[in-house]
Amino acid sequence: MSVTNSLTCRILFSLLMIGFLSGCDAATKADAAKQKSNDTTEQVQEEAKSDTKKTETETTQESAGSGSKEAAETKTADKETDAKAVDAKTAVSPLNVEVAGGAVKFVAPGTWKSAKPKSSMIEFEITVPKTQGEAEDAKNGRLTIMRAGGDVDANINRWYGQYTQPDGSETKDNSTVTDMTAADCDIKLVDIKGTLQDRAMGGGPFSGGKTVERENYRMLAAIIQTGEFGQYFVKLYGPEKTITANEKAFKDMIKSLQVKLKDGESL
Repeated sequence: MSVTNSLTCRILFSLLMIGFLSGCDAATKADAAKQKSNDTTEQVQEEAKSDTKKTETETTQESAGSGSKEAAETKTADKETDAKAVDAKTAVSPLNVEVAGGAVKFVAPGTWKSAKPKSSMIEFEITVPKTQGEAEDAKNGRLTIMRAGGDVDANINRWYGQYTQPDGSETKDNSTVTDMTAADCDIKLVDIKGTLQDRAMGGGPFSGGKTVERENYRMLAAIIQTGEFGQYFVKLYGPEKTITANEKAFKDMIKSLQVKLKDGESL
């Protein structure tokens, strides 16, 4: 073989090798690109599956939360309905109070209870339950209604004398007297606090019994001029906390006064 032929063969062989290697490199790159594409597709599919699962989970949680909220709202509504039903069952009618043969009337709270008068001078008596916060052995409040004569100021001064003050001051100086009207009747409202010298149980200087001192007591009283039916005393007294808790109810009772005249007309 000549030198020229040998050189030619080598050149051709080199070209063939270059072409072969280029083809291999191209195939490798193609395979790599295909693999990358496959990897990307699988990743997208996995992410899509993950998003779908997450969405389903969130939807389930939202549904559960919505259900829990609706259940809670329903439960609350049921409780409110039950509470209203209980209130309706426990509601008490007002206490109608009549004296002077039914000519003089008041309306008292239904929680107050009528009681048998402890004296024949009393036309109507009411027990006012003691309020929370009073001592366990504290008495209930007592309300009495009676017709009585005498000068208004004289009666009020007599009530002052039934109370003493812990600091030794005058009871009159620690009390109030105010004017009001109801059913066209003139009324004096008296408010006294202090230590009651209780003679209601038969004590006092004229009975020979012992007067019981009741500390921290309060009395609310109304002296009502009812015209032809005379002068009426309405007195509520007892432990101070109980009377204070029922002060508005007492005043509302006095304001509810109705007086029916003998000719059938009302004041």
